[in-house]
Amino acid sequence: MVPKQTAEIFQILSKGNFISSNGSQARLYDCISHEDNFRILKEYFAHIGYHLESGHNYYYFSQQDETNTNMEKKLEQFAHFIDVMDFFSCLDVKPVTGTRYRVTQIAEECFANERLRQKIFALSRKDKLIDKVIEVAGSLANGGFFEQEDEDTYKVMDAIHYLETIISLITIDDDGEQKNS
Repeated sequence: MVPKQTAEIFQILSKGNFISSNGSQARLYDCISHEDNFRILKEYFAHIGYHLESGHNYYYFSQQDETNTNMEKKLEQFAHFIDVMDFFSCLDVKPVTGTRYRVTQIAEECFANERLRQKIFALSRKDKLIDKVIEVAGSLANGGFFEQEDEDTYKVMDAIHYLETIISLITIDDDGEQKNS
């Protein structure tokens, strides 16, 4: 028998979001993880065309067959996420599970660091530095990689491992030029 939280789980995952163990939906994570629930839910969702997957302390839906249009949209979004992760990786505090970022603190760090300021200006068209930080952190929150705890604070979710894994799989071939020794 499927858990009573199945509809709520579906509502979150079907939008492309994650359920992380360290987020506000930790009770749903616990529900999926409980006893045979993962297997039951995996079979249940498979019948309606969704593939329940587990990662390092998070769950998500994957799709086996996607249209080229959908894949192109995902690739564009990942290109943005790569740039955003590059920005956060340049901060004094790196984006690891459980890290909390204060918007005002990031804005202050960008104000003091020209390289960070250039990166955030490339990521956002907002006018004010603080609004740029909110937009950039919000994009990771919308993707399920951050969670907004209050007006000024974002927390890094376990799902950040998914993004890191995808980024680590990207290889860039050289341009084919041979170097002379």
